[in-house]
Amino acid sequence: TFAPMIDLVRDSRWGRVMESCGEDPLLAASFGEAQVKAYQGEDISSPDHIAACVKHFAAYGAAESGRDYHSVEISERTLRQFYLPTYKACIDAGVKMLMPSFNDLNGIPSTANPFLMKQVLKDEWHYDGAVISDWGAIRELTVHGVAADLKEAARLAFEQGCHIEMCSQAYYKNLGDLVRDGIIPESELDAAVQKVLELKDE
Repeated sequence: TFAPMIDLVRDSRWGRVMESCGEDPLLAASFGEAQVKAYQGEDISSPDHIAACVKHFAAYGAAESGRDYHSVEISERTLRQFYLPTYKACIDAGVKMLMPSFNDLNGIPSTANPFLMKQVLKDEWHYDGAVISDWGAIRELTVHGVAADLKEAARLAFEQGCHIEMCSQAYYKNLGDLVRDGIIPESELDAAVQKVLELKDE
């Protein structure tokens, strides 16, 4: 399920305030952790439980002027002190999936942001679950201007650890060619597929 949505929000103009857990990082983190544990239980294969997906990583609720999908310009101190703890709480609770946010963070879209996806998520937090893009977010890397076309968009998102593309065809149409062209190692594609299959099996 695409929940919990635990984006910290402090601008009441943002159109998704009603989905959030509020403006306090401790409270939002507590809500997120509780939701992950309730959704997943002890065994996600149980008929009463389901894999959770924490979203939207990161700082989606800090969009300029409260305009949905808009840019986020924020200091690393503020990001780490207020916005990141909610996602970290869900990861510590064992969430099975994570969804990067639509917005760009300090000029780089989250789906292809090496600071978020590699440094924080993988290297610092050691997140080992599946990552799924938001709706059409990989295609939108071309709209952001960081990818010239869908093939480059697929490469950028895949290299930053996005395993599944939602509702666009950048992966479907281009990952095979990226492997055949020697740009993406086949072993990395196999590892991404295995990550998805392991979650389905679980």
